[in-house]
Amino acid sequence: MKERLVVIPFNLVDPDETAAVGAAFLYFTTPINLTIVALSIAPAEDDAAATLDINDDGTGVITAVSCADADVPGTWGTPGYGGTNTPVKIAAGSKVSLDINNGAAGNNFYGQIWALTGEVSS
Repeated sequence: MKERLVVIPFNLVDPDETAAVGAAFLYFTTPINLTIVALSIAPAEDDAAATLDINDDGTGVITAVSCADADVPGTWGTPGYGGTNTPVKIAAGSKVSLDINNGAAGNNFYGQIWALTGEVSS
């Protein structure tokens, strides 16, 4: 199999200055199989309790990644990518959500998902 490392940048923006970010902030589907191997996320402004969950078809596959400190991005990684976690496989066609928990009102979160892809089978 020919694997490729891809980076998926994301920006979770809370345009509502009057309410907390909450959950289910961003959804996307993937047309190909992905294996998540690393993640990095930070808020635009310090946000003491904020965490990120990544869900695959509604099931938490990466949970409680800290995104509280603007100067120190929260990270999640697998061996070879700065961490000890098990790689997470996302099947083609899955609905993926990026959920900020306990985010402050009006804050923005910037991150990257690092994933391996292989040849697409028909």
